Amino acid sequence: MTSTTLPKGDDGALKAAYVDTPEGQIHYYHISPTSATSEDVSSRLPIFLLHMSASSSRCFHSLMRSLAALGYSCYAPDMPGFGSSFDPAYDPPAIAWYTDLYYNTFSKFPEFQKRGCHLIGHHSGGTLGSDLAARYPDFVQSLTFVGPGVMDAAARKEMSKTFLDPFNRPVPSGEHLIKTWDYLIWEGIPKTNLDLLQREALDHIRAWKGRSQIYACIWEHDVGDSITKMNPSCKILALCAKDDVLWKYFDNIKALTKSLGRDAVCREIKGSNFSPDLDSETIFEYFVETMLKN
Repeated sequence: MTSTTLPKGDDGALKAAYVDTPEGQIHYYHISPTSATSEDVSSRLPIFLLHMSASSSRCFHSLMRSLAALGYSCYAPDMPGFGSSFDPAYDPPAIAWYTDLYYNTFSKFPEFQKRGCHLIGHHSGGTLGSDLAARYPDFVQSLTFVGPGVMDAAARKEMSKTFLDPFNRPVPSGEHLIKTWDYLIWEGIPKTNLDLLQREALDHIRAWKGRSQIYACIWEHDVGDSITKMNPSCKILALCAKDDVLWKYFDNIKALTKSLGRDAVCREIKGSNFSPDLDSETIFEYFVETMLKN
């Protein structure tokens, strides 16, 4: 395991690191608590943050710094095929391929060995989180969805018509570059937010193949079924923006958790499909209120 400190400035104690797995190296960001005693830290669960397709863990930097200021340790990996993590040598067969890799890797970290973690998952990250919570209940003590994907098979098939094929496969003309830029504007990044557009464009261009690989698994996975299998003690927070592509399915998680007798908290946020960047403050507030306050 290796680690390198990021440039000083707004990132503060945020660090980048790699961890070896049987499949390849996973890149992740980590931040240590910036305002807590060692005794406080030992009693607090680490926070595990999983990004959406086809972003990277950089989308969580702002949220991680805010959580670290409260005394929480945070880890945010790049999914295989995304960011600076390895590219899968073959098409992963199912969501379990990703979640098993995450569990078998991060459950060995000392901070996760005590009592597991709080998990925050954005879009695809939330789907991975639901599977982790269902199959590894000792690992996930609370689950926060940012854009929950609770939908039936027909709806997932319909979504796959837009979010599956590699729309920005590299071509000699470079046409895929502007396609990616336009796609991100269509997904909700303001044209004036050049910093976010540039970062997400680079992430999406890099992950053109990884995006299709994870989506092939996402649209075969029933998030609702995973929720029914989760430990009843695992708290659920569901957040979604009205202009998020998953907003029209937001009522599904409300109805499901109610039918299960689960005390899930569902709240509206802003930020379209990029809420971790565009509305991190509200995510932070709802997460702290729901998951961190007794």
